[in-house]
Amino acid sequence: MVQGHRIDTAPINNSIVLPFTKSFSGHETFAFRYSWLKKGVDLLTKDAEVFQHAEAGVRFGVGKNMVRSIRHWCLAARVAEEEPGSRSRLLRPTELGRRLLSDNGWDPFLEDDATLWLIHWNLASSGTRAATWYWAFSQFQEYAFTKTIMTESLARDIQSIGWSNVSSSTLKRDVDCFVQTYLSRKSEKVGIDDIIECPLTSLNILIQEPDSERLRFRVGPKESLPPAIFAYALIQFWNLTNHDKRTLELREILRSQGSPGLIFKLDQETALSYLDRLKEVTSGLMLFEDTPLVRRIVKLDGLPSDPTFLLEKYYGGK
Repeated sequence: MVQGHRIDTAPINNSIVLPFTKSFSGHETFAFRYSWLKKGVDLLTKDAEVFQHAEAGVRFGVGKNMVRSIRHWCLAARVAEEEPGSRSRLLRPTELGRRLLSDNGWDPFLEDDATLWLIHWNLASSGTRAATWYWAFSQFQEYAFTKTIMTESLARDIQSIGWSNVSSSTLKRDVDCFVQTYLSRKSEKVGIDDIIECPLTSLNILIQEPDSERLRFRVGPKESLPPAIFAYALIQFWNLTNHDKRTLELREILRSQGSPGLIFKLDQETALSYLDRLKEVTSGLMLFEDTPLVRRIVKLDGLPSDPTFLLEKYYGGK
């Protein structure tokens, strides 16, 4: 239900938390493109300093600004990471990056919508390098908004935590890039814009109101989001927020900052449909208790803390 212009799935805790790094740039205003993450993983597998080389643009087949953007997106999507002690000079593929995007990986060409939801989760969940992405999905409460409204709200919130040295122009560019990441510009005719759009536009999680500059998140069913990816995100969220507890309440899954409910923009009915399948997806290691007294998830002994087993099962079964 919409109340004014706010979403009724507003976070339980509306205070600003810091589950993200102070980063509002690095993408050079480019949303990532289909081949970029794989290119990054492939070249980093051969050369940890590939982004430092003067000829990096030749190796990637793009300009200097796009080289920097590819580096940013590989880190933000968590398919690459900095080598410890290298002062950011050396990067390496993460285990997820290798298993997902190598030539014999699970989905090197991003053909499965599950992969796109997984990347979206990595960009917007706790620990992200893309601060605006976390803030937009977990802390921004406007239902219908323009990019100007979004930028002004972001500026107020980051000032409230003492980050007054981030310029308004930097935030504007970051919000512009955020919108590019999710808002499709496709028309009925296929043109050059269709080729360079970010893959995440196909998730249809951000839409533009007809004949208006107003945007809104699409809250509700996500037909292309597999239960395995929801369960993967749920375990990661649980590990970060309540790792020592055996149960997790429905309202936390729906409305806590960094939760699958907020980041995937699910309504309660849709979330319940995913929770009903947890036992099947996790081979009985997670159960949903839905009674007149409680609505919660229970994890059983034997549930791995690393949810990668769910990805192995999902991609291995295709």
